[in-house]
Amino acid sequence: MLRGSVRAGFRRAGFDITRRDPIAPSTRRRVHLARERDITVVLEVGSNEGGFAQRLRRAGYRGRIVSFEPQSEAFAKLESASAADPSWECIRTALGSQAGTATLNVAGNSMSSSLLGMTPRHATAAPGSGFVATESCAVATLDSLRDEVLRADDRVYLKLDVQGFEIEVLRGAAATLDQVAVVDIELSLVPLYDHSPRIDDVLGYLDERRFGLAALDPVFVEKATGAILQLNGLFTRVGDADSRPHRLGG
Repeated sequence: MLRGSVRAGFRRAGFDITRRDPIAPSTRRRVHLARERDITVVLEVGSNEGGFAQRLRRAGYRGRIVSFEPQSEAFAKLESASAADPSWECIRTALGSQAGTATLNVAGNSMSSSLLGMTPRHATAAPGSGFVATESCAVATLDSLRDEVLRADDRVYLKLDVQGFEIEVLRGAAATLDQVAVVDIELSLVPLYDHSPRIDDVLGYLDERRFGLAALDPVFVEKATGAILQLNGLFTRVGDADSRPHRLGG
């Protein structure tokens, strides 16, 4: 009774009280799109500690997830996060355009770790993101792991969070892209890592492979200037005969 009278009082004053949705609209959009496109597996490249996969689960995605993460400490936390989820597999490797080994630059905030060097603009805009260590890691191509992680009839949601290595991962996934219905990828508006692709490079690469831009979400904003440095882009396959038209509301 008291709760109702308090709400009525706020309404008379021109305010309304609603329950806060704990699921971000951008996450709901992704789960909604996964359902529309009949996604059977999410391939998450650059999982870090598993935050993206956990957000998908909280928003209702129940399909398979395969997470790739090369950094040792982050991978240990990823394995712990996924331990009770039988539909969530974790593989400790970086992905790129060719197999081998590489030196991973480990960032102070972990999530900014990269196989590339970091630009001063990034380090200044995100205090605590500077590199604090290096470690050796394995690098594989997604195509070389395709038979291990995918069935022939799988429809794939490909999530890339690879800190400037986006096109290298895509080059190593030329065959796997045939099964990909959705690409969720970081797009940099300014150079954040050495020799990393800019937004136009990624847009052109995906356009040539028949993926069209469906939505954008700012993910890295420079506090000092308010400038958007990086976006997450959602791309869907153009002319996908097996998919219904997408509706990206909420």
